[in-house]
Amino acid sequence: MTVQLKQTGSSAGITGSASRRRVLGMLAATAAAPLLPSLAKAQSGKSVMRIASVLTDQDNVHRAMVRFKESVEKKTNGQIEVQIYPNSALGSLRVTFESMQLGNLEAGLWDAGTPANVVPMWTVPELPYILRDLAHVHKVVDGPIGQEMSKVLLDKAKIRTLAVYDTTFRKIFTRPRAINNMADMKGMKIRVPEVQAYVRCMQLLGANPTPIPWGELYTSLETGVVQGFENKCEAAFNAKLHEQTKFAAYTGHIFVVNPLMVSDRWFSALSKGNQQVVLDAAKESLAWQRAEAPASEKIFEQKMKDAGVTFTSPDPAPFRKAVEPYYKEFGDKYGVNELIKRVRDS
Repeated sequence: MTVQLKQTGSSAGITGSASRRRVLGMLAATAAAPLLPSLAKAQSGKSVMRIASVLTDQDNVHRAMVRFKESVEKKTNGQIEVQIYPNSALGSLRVTFESMQLGNLEAGLWDAGTPANVVPMWTVPELPYILRDLAHVHKVVDGPIGQEMSKVLLDKAKIRTLAVYDTTFRKIFTRPRAINNMADMKGMKIRVPEVQAYVRCMQLLGANPTPIPWGELYTSLETGVVQGFENKCEAAFNAKLHEQTKFAAYTGHIFVVNPLMVSDRWFSALSKGNQQVVLDAAKESLAWQRAEAPASEKIFEQKMKDAGVTFTSPDPAPFRKAVEPYYKEFGDKYGVNELIKRVRDS
């Protein structure tokens, strides 16, 4: 199967049957976005920081943003007003990221695949099975590799990375049969985000990857357009996908990070004191979120089990071996073989 895709971010948290209509409707609203910051500042004297997100307001990363908002507004005595827009209210990952590049949006939460449209090296942490565990994740994104990625993005696109939040190692959720081994993946139609790394991963695992918007997944499962999907339990349950899913497999094939990024033009216009407040608040919210994320995923995992979803634990070794060719394939295409080696060796 050949799938032609643009390198775009994953829709990890768009929920609800009306999500597609909401996104389409808000795209028109986004066109007027350039007027909002200056208008709000002129009327209130505040500097407005809008944060775009595709996550639901129930997600632990969103809750971390609420803590960030409270800290920034309190410590700046209201000089900065933080406005959080979850549920794709300002548009998709790609649309909002491009809006920030154009100076029409101050900040947002994305995955690694979205900034990879500008700086391909950002895809590397989301290559299948490249990250081993949480300690490895944090070593990569917090250490020299993550700092280098952030610097290249800042230099090239004038976008500053404030924090990189955790999600979890993703699972594969299926309807027709359980996944006990790689053979059970063969030919199964698995929904994936419109991101080449996810498409290629499922192809190499023997599945039939089917890129569709997250907001259309419930109906697609119901009508048989797809037979499964991959994500985390928290996103799956909040989208009510446990109603259309019978099985879940602990495959851990990809770890998605959620970087909080801000327009450097907006950030640089702040006073030095307020810049430090923003940086400190991001750091504080990151510490809270990383402590919260594993427990949150466990809670939603149990909710899915209580709803009747059966979990399996296939041997990961054959899965890891199957995706091995993709490292060189991706590295050759984007000139990041050395970076891939550094991540794997770290």
